[in-house]
Amino acid sequence: MFKLLIWLILPFYKLLYMPRIIGKKNLPKKGPYVLVCNHFAKIDVFVIVDFKWKKINFMAKKEWFNTKFKDKFFRWMGAIPVDREKADFTSIKACLKVLKDDKPLVVFPEGTRNKINTELQPIHGGANLIAFKAGVPIVPVGMNKKFKVFGKNYVYIGKPYVLDEYKNEKFTAELGEKLNETMREKMEECIKEAQKAADKGIRK
Repeated sequence: MFKLLIWLILPFYKLLYMPRIIGKKNLPKKGPYVLVCNHFAKIDVFVIVDFKWKKINFMAKKEWFNTKFKDKFFRWMGAIPVDREKADFTSIKACLKVLKDDKPLVVFPEGTRNKINTELQPIHGGANLIAFKAGVPIVPVGMNKKFKVFGKNYVYIGKPYVLDEYKNEKFTAELGEKLNETMREKMEECIKEAQKAADKGIRK
């Protein structure tokens, strides 16, 4: 059923937004990983689905699940509710379960949509904590801007990186800040590469 939905929706999405995805070769061929990307709108989920045309599991704010219908629909879509106001250990456990099942997990580490559409917002530590606990690679991704109909919409998928050098350390607030800074740098590099491609008019 989900595959049918993808095949019905994605062609229209591609026709309207004409996404240029660069760096697909950097996506791990197998095994779990945490994919992190900047975030502008709900359409961003389809941007990520377009990478492989497969169902993805992603973290979404709990407000998306405020009715029975929305709760069932978004969970069916692969969304995992998270309470942004506190440390949501239930959400973290659900995310770790996804990775344990050998599936990728998508996180928008800014924690909310970027309504300014300029520089990356502050990075929250959930994605790093999950990748650290699961011992999986992190794949940084950057969109050059908020996707617009018939716009120059570009996405750059960066090379995966790992946190192996910290595996014997305890995840402290200090380590979390350090990893957040690294993640920010990796994502900013991807955003710049996406913008460079947009400026040059690269097709794919």
